[in-house]
Amino acid sequence: MARKKKPEEHENLERWLVSYADFMTLIFATFVVLYGLSQANVNEFKKIEESLKKAFSVQSILDGGSGVMSSGESVMDASAADSMIDTLLMEYISQRYEQESYDKIKKEIDDMAKSGEIDGVSATIDERGLVITITDKGILFPSGSAELPDGAKKILDTIGKLIVQKFAMHSIKVEGHTDSVPISGGKYPSNWELSSARASSIVRYLIDRFKILPDLMSAVGYADTRPAASGKDAASLAKNRRVEIVVQRNQHKNLDHYQNSFIKMGKTEQQRRRNEQIKIIREIDNQQLQSLGEDVKHSSGMSDSPTLYEEVNNDFLDESERIEKLSTPPTK
Repeated sequence: MARKKKPEEHENLERWLVSYADFMTLIFATFVVLYGLSQANVNEFKKIEESLKKAFSVQSILDGGSGVMSSGESVMDASAADSMIDTLLMEYISQRYEQESYDKIKKEIDDMAKSGEIDGVSATIDERGLVITITDKGILFPSGSAELPDGAKKILDTIGKLIVQKFAMHSIKVEGHTDSVPISGGKYPSNWELSSARASSIVRYLIDRFKILPDLMSAVGYADTRPAASGKDAASLAKNRRVEIVVQRNQHKNLDHYQNSFIKMGKTEQQRRRNEQIKIIREIDNQQLQSLGEDVKHSSGMSDSPTLYEEVNNDFLDESERIEKLSTPPTK
């Protein structure tokens, strides 16, 4: 009697669904983590990093092999964290830090303007970011010239110090504006060239003075096409002669990719550049104290020797501590 033929086994053509489901789960988790990072403070960021390290270092369920992060490195250690110090990464991803820094700088400028410490300078916050306006009264460019006088440099030192203290890798655009009075003779044939040259002078000064990465800076001239006042009287014309320094919101960072140069640097180079900036800030503080007198300088407790940048007692971590206190329920 012939042996009964064994029926062929059914081929499972749906095995790809297992891998597909795992892949979709990983994509979902990635976007959840990215969203969480955009809202995280420094302390929470470190907790997320540790959680990712533990989650992705387990063995694969399908093949029993090494996990996704078999080397034991966290997701951030394997990517941006290798090239960014923690505070810069917080500046890059935290919209909360960005907005609070805008508010602090605006308040400081408003306070200095009210006290008479600076004149002709104001600050606003709009969809572009933080806009610091320096009118002709504050910058005092000579008529038809783009040369920065000493008085203007002192104002730029004050403004630049406030910006660099809070931001190291935000795009900064300097916009030059003139009045509607045509230029007759001189170095520049029209207000277009004059407004562009004035904006460029400020960009060049900020880069040289504060060691700002040139990739982050841009200069543009609008001549008299965007007046701040519509009148033709002397007061209106003076308002229109202005320069606006715009610290742009980081939500536009994907448009220009201007921060790639900073991200590609190693942590050592980033730290060196940041140390240089903090050193300059200390020098400006000391110069301002010296102008007030030696007694004030000593009573303030500030030293002549500049202090190197450290990731302690700074606004990034101050924000984290504040949020952590708000999230901690009061003890009864």
